Amino acid sequence: MSDIIGIAWFKDEATYRRALAIFIDSGKMPASFEDWKALVARQLELIKYSGNIALRADIDPKTFSAWCASHGFKANSQGRIAFVDHVVLEYRKTGEGTVIE
Repeated sequence: MSDIIGIAWFKDEATYRRALAIFIDSGKMPASFEDWKALVARQLELIKYSGNIALRADIDPKTFSAWCASHGFKANSQGRIAFVDHVVLEYRKTGEGTVIE
């Protein structure tokens, strides 16, 4: 049985830069959008090779900050993980979401 693996997703370079500006642990993130894309490409290869499903968890900095505040998280790795887990859970419940091909 395939597992669903959520991936924190940034739609473009501007979104990535805005996200880095709000992350209190931005030093743990890839320095550039290009570096992030390369990291995600490697992760996607492993996910697909393992027979699992990759699901986008789109992070918009403004809505992500609001989500973190309303759920008791900071805008850091724990907040990102919790948000991605939330997106995966919603996908399991509703089937709505973006699977990365």
